[in-house]
Amino acid sequence: MKKTIALILALLTVAALAASCVAIPRDPKPASSGASETNAETKAETNAETNAETAEEKPAVPGPLKLDNKLGAFDFDLMNYVEQKLGDQSYMISPLSFKYALGMLLAGADGQTLEQLKTAIGVGSLSELEDYIKSFNGFEGCFNEAVRKYKETYDALPDDQKQYYDQPSGALRVANSIWKRADIPDFLQGYKDAVSSYYAEYRSFTRDKVIEDVNAWANEKTEGMIPKLLPENYDTTNLAVILMNALYYKNAWAKEFFEIPDREFTTVSGEKVNKKFISSTEEYRYYSDEQTTLVAVPMKNGVDMIFVLGSAENLTEKLSKAGRRRVRVVIPEFVIETSLSDGQFVNFLKDRGATDAFISSAADFTGMFDPDEEKVYVDDIVQKTKIKLDKTGVEAAAVTAIMMNDEAEPETPVDFIADKPFRFFIMTGKTEWASEGMVMFEGRLTE
Repeated sequence: MKKTIALILALLTVAALAASCVAIPRDPKPASSGASETNAETKAETNAETNAETAEEKPAVPGPLKLDNKLGAFDFDLMNYVEQKLGDQSYMISPLSFKYALGMLLAGADGQTLEQLKTAIGVGSLSELEDYIKSFNGFEGCFNEAVRKYKETYDALPDDQKQYYDQPSGALRVANSIWKRADIPDFLQGYKDAVSSYYAEYRSFTRDKVIEDVNAWANEKTEGMIPKLLPENYDTTNLAVILMNALYYKNAWAKEFFEIPDREFTTVSGEKVNKKFISSTEEYRYYSDEQTTLVAVPMKNGVDMIFVLGSAENLTEKLSKAGRRRVRVVIPEFVIETSLSDGQFVNFLKDRGATDAFISSAADFTGMFDPDEEKVYVDDIVQKTKIKLDKTGVEAAAVTAIMMNDEAEPETPVDFIADKPFRFFIMTGKTEWASEGMVMFEGRLTE
């Protein structure tokens, strides 16, 4: 990889998704002593940069992070594909949000279209993807239950004691929606049954309002982080179905980070720029070899954020070998916004053999509609993401939309071509004195 920092990955990688819930704390954890931590960080900043490297590494200890799911290869293949297309620019994607949207698509596919999509995603059956989705649904519930229990315990504390404890924080929300143009037939009941595990809301749209409504939905479900998924000039002429997922995440670090003096950041081009940095010195899961150095920084409620310098190849294996040791983590604060709306996801699936879904004459989505009444195909896949990282934690969001067209032609417009003399009037709207409005200006063009 060309990048010095190959990726900031696995923001939402979770601990044993299907196996267990997040441990719910019985009592709030006392807040750290700000003065002592700040002093420690100041000393760390003035000490030699090699403190972490010279520390004696402890034997590897199995940690909570697991990436050995059957769909893991899809995540890294998507990462590599996007990096090839975007070059050296910063970015963030959400493989999970993409999979949610794809799951709702697969539920309506049949025949060769279905087989191609399964191969492209890397599953042998629909149940594999459905089990993956159910696992994350379960983690989402556990995450938010842990937040709720913590808040409940915190709120019960006397006011004079709350200052000694961390404020309750954290949110993890998945939202799905399935949109259908108002003038086409309803989805088959079999399709609705097949996507029941996605808990999607069904929405109806018209061509003239769909962009406004879709953007409002994205804005609401991401707490304003993604206010505009579709541009105002997006072509809705033959738009028939939209499958949407929104993923919102906000969480604090398990161990507090502190601001440190600004320092230089070397960009991929070799330019040095000043950035705000934060730091924390704790016992973290750490791994280093000739190609890769990584650290797993725990966040609250069972989430880890992995930072990787160098190559991310064989990341799952390297994480499994990571051992616990005292590490001084120094990272920049940053905000990244990414829009993938130029066919990157479509071409990624096509390159993996899923071609029929995007051809109107070949696409088989008979699981969605009776083919004698409605025929649809995938026209576009868009995703927008945003992440904000600072000393308090991380806030991130993604929205993915699969846009499906039909072959129905819009109503043929009648012509009004003013290529000969005509009159014009400028009128008010309707009033109590004039049911058709009042003329403010009138005239005629004759030459």
